[in-house]
Amino acid sequence: MNVERRKYILITSSNFPQGGPGANYLNLFCRGLKANGAEISVYLLKGFAFGNAAYYGPAKGSTSHGIPFRYLGFRQRPNYLVLKLADQLKSFLNLLILLSGLVVNRKTSTILLYNSDVFFNFPIHLTAKTFGIRIIKFVAEIIDKSQYRKSLIGRMSRTAYMINFRHLNIMSDDLIVFSHYLCNKFTEMGFKEGRILIQPNLTDFEYWKVDPIDIKYCVGYSGAPYMKDGLNDLLRAISILNARGHNVSLLIVGDATFGKSLIPSLKMECKRLGVEDLVSFTGLVSSDEVKRYLSQCSILAITRPDTAQTRAGFPTKLGEYMALGKPVLATKFGDIEKYFKDKDNIILAECDDPVSIADKLEWMICNAIGTRNIALKGHKAAELLLEYNISMKRILQFITKVNQ
Repeated sequence: MNVERRKYILITSSNFPQGGPGANYLNLFCRGLKANGAEISVYLLKGFAFGNAAYYGPAKGSTSHGIPFRYLGFRQRPNYLVLKLADQLKSFLNLLILLSGLVVNRKTSTILLYNSDVFFNFPIHLTAKTFGIRIIKFVAEIIDKSQYRKSLIGRMSRTAYMINFRHLNIMSDDLIVFSHYLCNKFTEMGFKEGRILIQPNLTDFEYWKVDPIDIKYCVGYSGAPYMKDGLNDLLRAISILNARGHNVSLLIVGDATFGKSLIPSLKMECKRLGVEDLVSFTGLVSSDEVKRYLSQCSILAITRPDTAQTRAGFPTKLGEYMALGKPVLATKFGDIEKYFKDKDNIILAECDDPVSIADKLEWMICNAIGTRNIALKGHKAAELLLEYNISMKRILQFITKVNQ
């Protein structure tokens, strides 16, 4: 499928092409566009930030797949206030220059916007609306209010986020959202359903294909290990299984991608639960290392609670888990039950319920053959839903339809 020769301008505050789930998604999205004949360029509103890793590459260049990119501000996201303000100003001024160029080429340009910062989004939407530039907005999640500090700055940040979510998003020509929950939210605001595409994330199944490797851990978990993501429920389930006589080892792959490490507090929780000898941590590692560590686990788990944030998003890790061909235990959050069926192609436990998680893990451990069959069916179901070469065909149909 070839895309009409329009110029697609992706503007984002995410890392690119590597450095977390958002970066991985956008990288696959851009690769899919380019493979189908589209001209795509990426403009980064913020510098690279991923744990202690530093970016030493060019401020303007191309990825290994030939996707041109450019940092509008500093290449590395600064830690100090004065430098943050200078970075913000530089990025904003370069954004205005970029937008002025798009005005000239407005008939052949489409803006793809993956950003929730109202400071940058307001001039982007204003320019697009004023000069008739098509703008397609990605909405991957809703950030729960509990994630903001209980201070004046926290309240201001929350207000700015909601202005972007409720008012700027619906100024877009079209939306690409990650869940039915988000689709319903926007149709309730009056946005036409036919202008919304639901695509729950993207996964490169070829990349996650691995050769057989020795198993070292019973259960694996990947991602930033925040307690809000249900990791506390998984740790309690490990403790329950331990009390039942099952010494179930757990490997936690990852750490906070920006700021202080989460691992010290997690180790304290493990000690409190009496499972410190059963739980191992890798810290923040590269995608290749994530793949290697997860391949050493028998079962892969994602145990998120039922919140507005988990209902709105769709986890990157689920596609990666199933691409590895591993049996997956997930809680019943978001759109999981719309795409997968318990004990058919996935194992489902109740949200916010460590006993339910423990029961399902125990069933998987005691039913190894049945669990392997479930993993095979899960791989096939996830490939049809999330494999980026397949998914991009749906996305391209949507993009070319709205350009007609």
